[in-house]
Amino acid sequence: MSDERQENLKRLDGAAIDVLVIGGGINGAVAAAALAGQGVRVALVEAEDFASGVSSESSNLAWGGIKYLESREFGLVRKLCRSRNRLMDAYPANVREIRFFTSIRRGFRFWPVFVWLGAVLYWLMGNGRLRFPRYLNRRRIAAEAPEVAVGDVVGGLEYSDCYLVENDARFVFRFVRQAMDAGALAANYLSVESLHWSDVGSEWQVCLKDQTSGDALRLRARAIVNATGPNADSINQQVAVKTQYHHM
Repeated sequence: MSDERQENLKRLDGAAIDVLVIGGGINGAVAAAALAGQGVRVALVEAEDFASGVSSESSNLAWGGIKYLESREFGLVRKLCRSRNRLMDAYPANVREIRFFTSIRRGFRFWPVFVWLGAVLYWLMGNGRLRFPRYLNRRRIAAEAPEVAVGDVVGGLEYSDCYLVENDARFVFRFVRQAMDAGALAANYLSVESLHWSDVGSEWQVCLKDQTSGDALRLRARAIVNATGPNADSINQQVAVKTQYHHM
């Protein structure tokens, strides 16, 4: 991609675009692909390599957020389950079902049957798209998973979620490639040095730095998508944008 990157850098310098997407993880890549697919003039920049941050630490799971049931965030779980189902439909060769087997030991904060009922609720919130969860008593766990020490085990369960067949970073780059094929300008190792709003022309004046050469690039954008994950607060502070939520 080196020659293509150099060509994109040349085209970025001095460009006037509609949307600048900052952050080349899964959220930035999908945003760029979706916008470019609608004919929007898009640039996608990433300070390091594409999908080198949080998006490369996903454990390859595409899950529906079962752990949030305990904190009663039912709306969030429902949204995550629906998103997981859409991924299954859109990428059937890449997003597939996986079974999880867990044992519950004496003294755990919930009885095994209660945890199983939570898994049934999770299944329902996912529209029953995956296999139904199974309740496992101590004897069945010992028979099906002899490697598990069942001395203080009081029960368990088996339930389904989804996982990415391929590497998570490779999955992200599919969207980067899709964005570029639709006309987006994308470049990694390109950090944002400054962002200034100009009332003249109603646009952002953006200064970027090529991390490989040290060269400065400038462009203009009508809107900005902050998809920098854990670094979102620093970008917001840079442009004096206040948001309801912050990273701790």
